[in-house]
Formats: sequence, structure tokens, C-alpha cells
Amino acid sequence: MTDALPDAVSKFYQVYNDGNLELWEEAMSPSYTGHVNRQEVPNRETGKGFIESLLEAFPNINYNVHDALTEGDKVVTRWTATATHTGNLFGMPPTNKDVTMMGITIFRVEDGQIQELWDVWDQAGLIEQLSN
Repeated sequence: MTDALPDAVSKFYQVYNDGNLELWEEAMSPSYTGHVNRQEVPNRETGKGFIESLLEAFPNINYNVHDALTEGDKVVTRWTATATHTGNLFGMPPTNKDVTMMGITIFRVEDGQIQELWDVWDQAGLIEQLSN
């Protein structure tokens, strides 16, 4: 479904699926801010650091966008991500477990770049999968 998304949102998911961090700079506005669950992401550089950490922990992560809705400058996606935990995740050593994460992301796109993002996903479910 990513071919039906605005270019910046498609690039956002390609950053993960292809491990291509160069696309992060193209997709995200220099004035980008994010809101991920309860954590604020104040700028593009902080967001990129989070992505780097996630790709280190889950180098084979793959996002599948199931639904996408566009209204004005907002794009909403419902997604599932699958991955294998083969790297350090914020202090948690690799478990080599396969995991599935689900979430919904709202993007605000302006001038062809993502200006703001709200991301809600099941962190507790991820921790449970890694702990069992």
C-alpha cells in the first residue's frame, strides 16, 4: 500500500524497510517534531538517532501498511512491523526472537516533507514478546 502514500510518507517507511537512513533527511522537515507514545521527539536529529537504535536492534524490520487515509495535510496509516531482535535495544541484549508490532501513525505533511508525526504502538506487547 505504500505506493498510494505521499512521497515523504513512503520514504519514511523505506528508511526502516530498506535500512536507508539517507531517506530520513529527504522525508523529514528540518523543523520536524514527533510524538511517539509518551515520548517527545524534539527535532529531526533526535528522531534519526531513535531510528538508528531501532535498526541496530531489528536490522530486518519490515513495515506493512494496511490502511492509509489522507485528509488535508494529514496522512494516517495503520501498520504492522515484523522483525528479529538481533541487536541491543535500549540496554536489552539480543534475544533472537521474532516479534510483531502494531500501530497507527499520523503524519502532517507540508511542502513535500513530514513536519510532525504522532505514533502510537504497542510497546507493552513488544516487551512481552521479548521477555517470554
